[in-house]
Amino acid sequence: MKRSVTLLLIALLTIASLGAVPIGISLSTWTPSPSVGSGQGLHTAVGGFVGLGPHLELEGSAIVSLTPHIGQDLLGSVFLSYPFAGPLYHRDGEATLYYNGFIGLGFIGGWDGLHDRAVGSLALRVIPFTIGGSYYSRRERALAFTLLYDLFEESWGFAFGLLGFDIYL
Repeated sequence: MKRSVTLLLIALLTIASLGAVPIGISLSTWTPSPSVGSGQGLHTAVGGFVGLGPHLELEGSAIVSLTPHIGQDLLGSVFLSYPFAGPLYHRDGEATLYYNGFIGLGFIGGWDGLHDRAVGSLALRVIPFTIGGSYYSRRERALAFTLLYDLFEESWGFAFGLLGFDIYL
């Protein structure tokens, strides 16, 4: 399994660099409602992203609880996002808008250590404020709102991310 993930990551990095699409790493806060994971404390999301096209971004991340117990929840997320203010990049290297916003669909799944149960949710995420982009080599995100539908519990929940920081490679 570890070998397959490593090979997939190497293939994605190679394809992305050959296509000259933006690729980067991401760090953000993530605070879920009580119905998602343990619903307790502050979490962090660490991951990566790649621009699949000027108007589509793929992001994957690992979400880990920081408080009250480090590693109590271990979740993963995958999102396909659409930038609604302008493209992620221009093929001719022209500067993009410094402001943008995203709306995305995704899946969040993993393990809730407090309740000893699996977690799996479909997600709709809106990030109304992003500053920067691939042309500027970094991006800051603020006020990410995520509406979640828990597939196991058949219930609704939400998550909130105050800040996120992206660095383009």
